[in-house]
Parts: sequence; structure tokens; C-alpha cells
Amino acid sequence: MSKLNVMQWHKQVTSLQIDISSHCNARCGACIRNNDGGETDADLPLDHFDLNLWKRIANKDTKKYWIRKLTLNGNWGDPMMHPHLIEMMQIWYEAHPMSIPAISTNGSMRGPKFWYDLASIMRKFPNHKVDFSIDGLEDTHSIYRRKTDFNKIIENIKSFVKADGHAVIKFTMFKHNEHQHEQIKELAKELGVNGLDIRESHSKHMQIKDKDEEYEIVASKDIPESRYVLRDDPIRSLSPSTHQILTINDMYDDYMDNSDEHKTKCPWYNAGEVQIDPWGTIWPCCHVSMFGIKMKKTDMSEVDDTVPQARIDNNLKHSSLYDILSSDWYNEHLKLKVKNAKWQICRQNCGVQA
Repeated sequence: MSKLNVMQWHKQVTSLQIDISSHCNARCGACIRNNDGGETDADLPLDHFDLNLWKRIANKDTKKYWIRKLTLNGNWGDPMMHPHLIEMMQIWYEAHPMSIPAISTNGSMRGPKFWYDLASIMRKFPNHKVDFSIDGLEDTHSIYRRKTDFNKIIENIKSFVKADGHAVIKFTMFKHNEHQHEQIKELAKELGVNGLDIRESHSKHMQIKDKDEEYEIVASKDIPESRYVLRDDPIRSLSPSTHQILTINDMYDDYMDNSDEHKTKCPWYNAGEVQIDPWGTIWPCCHVSMFGIKMKKTDMSEVDDTVPQARIDNNLKHSSLYDILSSDWYNEHLKLKVKNAKWQICRQNCGVQA
């Protein structure tokens, strides 16, 4: 049977994206967690991912999975805000030493020792990276990346790189910083980072309103998006061995079959990836995870009325990763929503068409 007509998330998953904190030190203009670059939204529960749940996921729920990639991203907060991050990475290494971890951060927190210690853990894996958001130089960076300290970020990157950490600078283009893209490239070389990504903003226009501050931020497309490899990384083989693959029926054969006829319309499913939010709920992608909590500003018409119950049913505090991913909501309900392009969030973000 073509996989266009079936989903088996419990057999497909080889990558996890986990949002481990809803705390953040920044007030970026486009972030859902604040109001127009100002105060944190009152609807947002401020939590860190439960450490005991993390241990269970690493040692039990994924015990027979080959987790190719572990991504700590920031839908709701910055991963570096978690008080046990270094311990969490050590726990993951002991359970999944062949995973490739990737972390996204604004980098403007903690101190040089923390970043040195983090690199000392990260370099144990076959490869890794930390994406640091630098959106301009000292005079422009914090216009969008509000409440962050440019010089502190630079010092933290230096410490991370000194300990053989693999760093990538993410430079988001706006009208106010586009003239600095060549200087950012030179800065990246000076810092000895592994790469530089120059990217467009996903929000085209923002209005900042915070106490006595009020101004506009406008995105730019005048400079082409670019990706620069500035330093090569040695990387050990990532090829899965049979014992690293979850031994459920024909999952190994499924994983190795990358033909187009075995792809669905969902890019996250095809990539074998799911998102877990700070409160422990598993979502099919980072886009749908934005509906993981009840907020006045979210438009539930972009999904459907099963999502509120999914917040409960798909929570790892109540069920295992395998049980959730083998549920009817994942493998039957989502299958029909994706196949028939019923969700606006899928049409809008991933170009899913009926």
C-alpha cells in the first residue's frame, strides 16, 4: 500500500525537536510569547521541561530507537534558559551517543564557563552545532533581538568555539541591518565559527510597542539568502545499524526506502521528525505545536477542534512516545487532514494541497 494512504508515525520517527523551556531573556518582535516586543503574554505558562521526563524519554521511550538528530529549538523560549541543560545533554549522550544534537539560541545568557562546559559535552557526539542569532552589529543587533547584549553573545561564542564547539551564526535580514551583511561575514570568520546563514525574516512587518518604545521593523529581500561553510567538520558515519533501529516489524526497511512513492504530503513525516513542547506534548511539527496551549492570539481555525483534547492525549506525562505515535489521532486523523489539505496551517507553512 502506498504511504500516501497510510501514516505510521511510530515506525517513521528518527528525529526529535524538543522545546525545553518557555522562558526567554529576549523580546523579539515576531515572537508569539510576547506582545509586540513587550511584556510576556499572560496566557503563556512559564515552565522548564521536566528533568525526570527527559530521563525517561532518553532511557526508556527511545531505548530501541535510532535518534538520528536531536534539535533543541525555541518556539516558546530559549533552550539555554533551562537550568539543567548541560546535565540533559550528558543524559542524552549516555543514552544515544550517535545522535547529532543541534541547538538554537540568542546566546545572550549565562557566562563563558557555561558555554565552555556545554561544548565539552557536545563534542562527544559524532557532530553537533549551536546556532547563535546575531542580527546585526552592536548598533543594530538588538533592534529586533530585543533585550539581548551583542557583546555578551560575542564573548559566549568565543568561549564555545575555544572548547571546540561547532557554532553557526544566523543573521536575519531587515531594512535596518542589511547593509552590514559583509561585516557579519567577516565577524563570523574572526570568531572561528563553522558557518554563517544569511536568511530572510519570516515576519515581513512588525510594530514594536513596549512602554515608551514604539517603532517599526521591516524585513528585507534585497540581499539573497546565503549559506557559508567557514570551517569544515570531521564527522563520523551516521549510517544506522540494525540494532540502532526500532525493531518493530519492517521499520528498518521503511527507513531505508526513500523513494517518492513512499512519501506523504507532510514534510515532517517524510523526514521522520516530531516536535515536543515544554509541557511534554508531542506534535507532528513545530507549526502545529504553536497550538499546544490556549492563547487568545492563536487562531484555532487553522487546525481543528481535536487539538485541545490532543494536548491531553498526546502528553508524555500520561503515555509513552510509542503509544502516542501509534494512536489513531496520529495515524488516521492526521492522515486525512494532510491528504485532503484540511488544515490551514499545513497549507500555509508547508504548501500542502488537496
